[in-house]
Amino acid sequence: MICFVHLFIYFGVKDIEIDGHLIDEKTNISNLTSNERVKHILQKIDFYGVSGEKVKGLIFCSSKQEAHELASKLNQNGKVCRALTGDDNIETRNEVVSQLEKGKLDYILTVDIFNEGIDIPSVNQVVMLRNTQSSIVFVQQLGRGLRKHESKEYVTIIDFIGNYKNNYLIPIALFGDKSMNKDNYRRELREPNILNGLTTINFEEVAKEQIFKSITNINLSNRAILKEAYMETKNRLGRTPNLSDFLELDSLDPYVFFDTFNHYGEVIASFEKEDRFIKIPELNGFLTFLCKELSNGKRKEELYLLKILLEKGKISQSEFKQILTMKQLGSSEQLFKSIENCLDYNFFVKRDQEKYGLSALSIEDDTYQLATDFTQFLTEEYKKFILDIIQTGLERSQKYPQEPLTIGEKYSRKDAVRLLNWDKDESSTVYGYKVKHGTCPIFVTYHKDDDITETTQYQDGFLSNKVFHWYSRSNRSFKSKEVADIMQSNQTGLALHLFVKKEDGEGSDFYYLGPVSYLEDSATETRMQDGKTPVVTMNFELANEVSSALYDYLNKKIRE
Repeated sequence: MICFVHLFIYFGVKDIEIDGHLIDEKTNISNLTSNERVKHILQKIDFYGVSGEKVKGLIFCSSKQEAHELASKLNQNGKVCRALTGDDNIETRNEVVSQLEKGKLDYILTVDIFNEGIDIPSVNQVVMLRNTQSSIVFVQQLGRGLRKHESKEYVTIIDFIGNYKNNYLIPIALFGDKSMNKDNYRRELREPNILNGLTTINFEEVAKEQIFKSITNINLSNRAILKEAYMETKNRLGRTPNLSDFLELDSLDPYVFFDTFNHYGEVIASFEKEDRFIKIPELNGFLTFLCKELSNGKRKEELYLLKILLEKGKISQSEFKQILTMKQLGSSEQLFKSIENCLDYNFFVKRDQEKYGLSALSIEDDTYQLATDFTQFLTEEYKKFILDIIQTGLERSQKYPQEPLTIGEKYSRKDAVRLLNWDKDESSTVYGYKVKHGTCPIFVTYHKDDDITETTQYQDGFLSNKVFHWYSRSNRSFKSKEVADIMQSNQTGLALHLFVKKEDGEGSDFYYLGPVSYLEDSATETRMQDGKTPVVTMNFELANEVSSALYDYLNKKIRE
């Protein structure tokens, strides 16, 4: 989060549209300085205003030409402005700044000469008219107005947001969040943001949509971004970072590494040119399993068991059950079987089993212990390395306080079936929903792609933040087994769980909205949009209301 000296109010506003399309990186100078845009700028800067008797503002433009032409047009519209660029000498710069401070100017328009090093404490409005190229530069420019001055209570920040690829940098800068975790940024944008007293962050709806779209489209786990975060953390520490260091220093979310790399040993090898934790090939598979499947912290129990086995060598099932009970975690027979299936890889499909190689778990006479095949390769250095990854997962698990699933957090189909204690990974066959082991996870993509067939254009949707209208798969009736199972779930105890994602572009994870129950007599046999294909619709009541912020986010379709 920005370290500010003074309070600020930030407004992210929509820039103008040209022929029905928002301004973007390719917009030419004539449109950037058009009378229509000048009128739009004037309307916004006057509407959002300033703290103080008179505006003293800085306007950051994308080019020198834009700064000069906009200054001229703003002057023609009653504002007293001056463009100031790197072409001006020091004497000119000082004179123009002095005029602003004395109230002889309303605005200075510039590109980057005020990024750092020049303080104008009386500035009470900062206007951003450019595409954000760097979160650091964004903070530097915003910071020009954050100095204390008796003439103002706060500074007004007005950010004109177009259809820019780099819009994802805005939440990184505003919230100081270096995690590169897209879901963190989406949450920060949609939740009300009051940082400190009068310091608030506000977005017009279309402007917010542009940032959401940028977050969805950008790849935040490419090697260049990961290396920059890695080297920054290394430089802060003065040594090779442990995986847990990234959490402790509020740096990159360490789990983001594993969108690109199999395990943390590969990360070190890539960025340090050091093979310390890839030189024992027999352990690479286990490290991949640990990093990809467990280090996200979505379930703690496997992590605790591995930690105990690495530290003590073995533990009886009854002792482990006592430990879980003390930690107020689950200890059912189904859960224990699920933990075992996960750690000995029986849960996983054959392809994953082959990839993960040696399992660390062996079970003998109701006792858990490290497998002999595993321990023969385990050095002390590797043990410390693995324990740090486990600790990272346990720290990250604080995001998931509820068992087996935390409402409002995101899960893949594979996560869901494992955490619901299914004995096998059948996520690839969960086409929307599946009844298994007394549970029925239901997955909904809220906004469907426009090019899907009429027989799959399901019109699922919220009737309120407590009731969800749901479609079965097509070619189903009341007689279809799984439909009948769901309709009878109130009597049979079948546990229904609802997962929703906004659109396919968000990836494979869904927001968990919690347990739901079938609303009696709400089911209807009807037809799909083609008028021919049979389908069943029904309503579910959510055990927990969807938060207004998430409800609004899921409902609103982002414009192209």
